Amino acid sequence: MSHPIQRTSKSIPVIDFHAHTVVQEVREFSKGHVVQTSDPKNSSMSQEAIKSMETWIASNRRKMTDYRERLKDMDEMGVDIQVLTPSLVHQYTYWAEPEISLKMEQLTNNCLAESVAVNPERFIGLGSVPLQSPPHAIQELERCMGELGFKGIEISSTAEHMELGDAKMKPFWAAVERLGATVYLHPSGITDARYVRHQLWNSVGQPLEEAMAMSSLIYEGVMEAFPQLKICIAHGGGYLPFYAGRLDRNYREKPFLHTQMTKSPSDYLKENFWYDSCLYNVDMLDYLVEKVGSDRIVMGSDYPVGESDPVGFIRDSQKISDSDKDAILGLNAAKLLGLSV
Repeated sequence: MSHPIQRTSKSIPVIDFHAHTVVQEVREFSKGHVVQTSDPKNSSMSQEAIKSMETWIASNRRKMTDYRERLKDMDEMGVDIQVLTPSLVHQYTYWAEPEISLKMEQLTNNCLAESVAVNPERFIGLGSVPLQSPPHAIQELERCMGELGFKGIEISSTAEHMELGDAKMKPFWAAVERLGATVYLHPSGITDARYVRHQLWNSVGQPLEEAMAMSSLIYEGVMEAFPQLKICIAHGGGYLPFYAGRLDRNYREKPFLHTQMTKSPSDYLKENFWYDSCLYNVDMLDYLVEKVGSDRIVMGSDYPVGESDPVGFIRDSQKISDSDKDAILGLNAAKLLGLSV
């Protein structure tokens, strides 16, 4: 069903697809099971650097819970609508027993629904589910799409100890397709100690996780079995769109590797996934448009920790046409979410 968007004065509604929220109770519940986002014990950090980092963290925590400040920032950035998603980096529950995880995800989604209800013209919600237990995930997915009126859900890059393409996940993907839910894939972060130093979990680990998740969905036949899935990948799809040639080589030369695929990885990238624009380098955005098409990309800022001028970032491209920029800024997201503009 299509729903109208309330516009600001601009002719094209600007939609930010990558905007995080936090529920403090769930954040506290998740402590000890999420990535170490700060490393004050790193001997290379001066006291001044540690103080600066702590100030930065406090500011961003406030922005993920204070909706008055969020709206002010949106106005300054020229964003009409934010697609709100729970910050899985801060409130990851897949480690818990399914019933407990479900309870926490329900709390998250109830709070998200309340936030959207405060200003439905500016906010759209994507909920969260206990993905490690497909039956419980389906239960909460149905509530998100029904009772709560969300447009879809956000998931991490694995279902705890299962890859997204695991056979046990097939009923979940069938339900996602049946309900027409949009899925936003954003990794919760690698907790391996190797990635803690210099926050490599964020700079290197997140795009690696996205590449692994997409590969699982492709190679294990999920995208083939459920071609109507609407999956948008954070951070421009991670590494995979920029190194797909190596997978394509394997597809051509090693047919025993792709028994559940009918086309090359690059074809799946172009035809079965969407991507946000959170890439930080305009030339990378230009390449992504060339690789997958402008109609597969939505604007994403990674609010409040990412691109401070997401609209300007898109507009700065010298290779993307004005009409394609308009599509990336809002029209593609509206189509993906089933909104009328």
